Amino acid sequence: MKKLGLILGVLNTVAIAAVLGVFVYTKIVFKHPAITEEKERAKLSAHATQIESDGKHFMVPVDPITVNLDPFTGADGKQKVHYATVSLTFELRSEKDSGRFDTVKPVVMDRVIQNLGKKKFEDLNQVQGRYLLRSQIVDAANEYLGEPIVAEVYLSDFLLQ
Repeated sequence: MKKLGLILGVLNTVAIAAVLGVFVYTKIVFKHPAITEEKERAKLSAHATQIESDGKHFMVPVDPITVNLDPFTGADGKQKVHYATVSLTFELRSEKDSGRFDTVKPVVMDRVIQNLGKKKFEDLNQVQGRYLLRSQIVDAANEYLGEPIVAEVYLSDFLLQ
């Protein structure tokens, strides 16, 4: 019986040490790389030059959308709700892709709304957060389309409240 208690005590100690180790690593030791405007611009330009294009890009404007952002609880204990109103313009690689994009535009816009709804006010209130949002929208659209049709997304109007 004493051996069983000793074994369980050792296993419990090892499990607690492992959980604490993971917590310390993820919260204190590991630092996420900073998102900078230069890095995001370099990534976007590398992405644009990676894919061949005929040089004639085509713009597809989208109606403005208003999305509830991820709510958070303030210091006073009340839930704070913020909204984002966004007007997007998609830049397609060529005009021949516009018909295909128009047929899937509702699905792409649904993904945009889902992506925006997961964002926090503080993230979108910074330049880095908006660059990250733009690259995520391009990636999500091209992932759904199955090929890199969308070259860029432009935020023509961007209002947070």
